[in-house]
Amino acid sequence: MARKKLSVAPQATFLGAPFVEARAAALRAHGAKAALLGIPYDMGGIYRSGTAAGPRGLREASRQYGGYFFDDDVDLLETYRLVDCGDAQMVPAAPAKCRAAAKAAAKEMLRAGSLGIFIGGDHSLPIPLGEAISEETDGKVGYIVFDANMDAEDEVDGEENSNWSEVCRLSELHNIDPANMVLIGIRGSLNTKRQTEYLKRKGIRVIGMREVIERGIVPVMEEALKIAGRGTSALYVSFDTDGIDAAYAPGTSGPEPGGLTSREILTAARMIGRHGVTMFDIVEYCPAYDPSGITGKLCCYIIFNLLGAHYAATQERGKRGGAKAKRKR
Repeated sequence: MARKKLSVAPQATFLGAPFVEARAAALRAHGAKAALLGIPYDMGGIYRSGTAAGPRGLREASRQYGGYFFDDDVDLLETYRLVDCGDAQMVPAAPAKCRAAAKAAAKEMLRAGSLGIFIGGDHSLPIPLGEAISEETDGKVGYIVFDANMDAEDEVDGEENSNWSEVCRLSELHNIDPANMVLIGIRGSLNTKRQTEYLKRKGIRVIGMREVIERGIVPVMEEALKIAGRGTSALYVSFDTDGIDAAYAPGTSGPEPGGLTSREILTAARMIGRHGVTMFDIVEYCPAYDPSGITGKLCCYIIFNLLGAHYAATQERGKRGGAKAKRKR
């Protein structure tokens, strides 16, 4: 019997990277230190539709860029042996099968040791992706999410796996402790008192947008990384595009004013890269509402800056290690 494919090749890949199917053996054979997977899933949302086009839109936005990233003097394609695993296979009108496909592909990428980059799709995707990293990690997993909304409704009209419930589902996993979860950028009247009380009971740290403005993004990220890294062996970060101010990222399924600026989200991405991350996603990108293309570009820049900063930090640690070795001799 023919082996079922976990992912399918896109018409165009991210940054023109080679296509490699989401199989651990294939990724190891290529030496992929980082791998991207599209998850064109748009059945868990309850506002704008169109995020299923997010993976295609991001790849389209990346076509104007090359692999060399000036800010950190690094060729991301060469250094990370970056590959595009295409899109997880979606099954129309079968949400459970879609989640299973995303989870299976993510587990293969984690088993290969590749830094996983996942492009949605709506914000229910951390549910299967969280299950994947939970099952593939021996120790505890930290979780940081940038979002306008708490997404802490236990269920919505009887549905427990919508993009309003991913925080609840992740906090239920055996090795994702609520004490290692941080929500950043929360604001506005879409958040209910019920969700606020839920997060307080769970002990999940919520850093609202007012606090980000008052303290600054650097101290906020230092605290978030400390919380998510306390006693954990893996880190999962979720970038919901509505965590960013709609003036900077209009192409989102749930635009909200007063959010993070493009500089703040890129600063956060760089701090995450320097700290180290196991996998991250970018969700709720909705190309149909991005006529200028600026949201797609910003999503690309999040990836570039996170990978570039990770490379720079690795180089710095290598130099310090070499200097210490010389002094010992």
